[in-house]
Amino acid sequence: MTPVHVWFNKSFAVTAALIHALNGTRYVAHASHTDATHASLHAAPQAFLEPRGLVGEAYVAWALDTARSRGIDVMVAAKERELLADHVADFAAAGVTLITPAPREIQLLLEHKDAFLRDWDASILPIPRWTTFRSRESFDAAVAELETPGLRLCMKPARGIYASGFRVLTERPSPRSFYGGELYQMTYAAARELMDAGDTPLMLLMHTLEGAERSIDCVAWQGELLSATVRRKFDSAQKIEDRPDLVQAATRIAARYGLSGLFNFQTKDQTGVAHMLEINARASGGTYLAMAGSGVNSATLLLDAATGNVRREHGRVDVVVAEHKTGRVVHTAVSEDTTRVPA
Repeated sequence: MTPVHVWFNKSFAVTAALIHALNGTRYVAHASHTDATHASLHAAPQAFLEPRGLVGEAYVAWALDTARSRGIDVMVAAKERELLADHVADFAAAGVTLITPAPREIQLLLEHKDAFLRDWDASILPIPRWTTFRSRESFDAAVAELETPGLRLCMKPARGIYASGFRVLTERPSPRSFYGGELYQMTYAAARELMDAGDTPLMLLMHTLEGAERSIDCVAWQGELLSATVRRKFDSAQKIEDRPDLVQAATRIAARYGLSGLFNFQTKDQTGVAHMLEINARASGGTYLAMAGSGVNSATLLLDAATGNVRREHGRVDVVVAEHKTGRVVHTAVSEDTTRVPA
């Protein structure tokens, strides 16, 4: 079995789960990061540090030189993935298959939630009513436009990851919610005070959807959906659901944007109907739960496609999966030119 050397550059902690999923396969994982204690470095058999502060075309040049010098066959791009998408041919000329989610303009469209929602095809999934603001005055105008009896409003940055900046708006503070650990609420008065402080980025104001929340974790290659796992979030666990309608939505999303790699989209129900919230052209933070629950090895499914074996997988459904955290001692002696010795 000829080894295939795969490089995961600087990314989120979930990358460690993808690397673990390659154990015992023909794929040899190389991981890089600027933080020597990052989980991905201590999951990979080959690990090295990236130069801090290196961005833009200088990062692309460094990545290409590094891929050549380390004998990389496939690179899964995370840091600077939008810019790297412009250089797929350069990597191919060096014998490296560079996996980026889509051309740069598509990635930027998905990153900017206002542009994405404006472009969205609501025949795939409906979206909540929304508008934008970036000042107290435009916030007040947006509230007046969207206020609807019986519906709450929420706000979030037009560009951000996870739940950064997301808040459900309330008329008055709720001590019970605050002391009970509900940190994603903010009063209208507090929101206005925040905007009075200045430096407000472009924000979205939306109708809050009150039903079940789902993450659909997908693998695609050149616009073809290879796998989709639907996770419904509840309490401290998640259920892998049988939802052909959301798998069909995933198929249309992959084709519409020509996606390659791991991507996810978030939905939330309103009156029992799933509404689109956002698409992320990257692996979700819960990808390891999707893999554990469905039994689909998303990492090998993607890498097999990138190396010529395109196939589809349908995983388990109607199972409940939960996180079990463990700790481990890690070495931090990782350098740019040496291989880490595992703990």
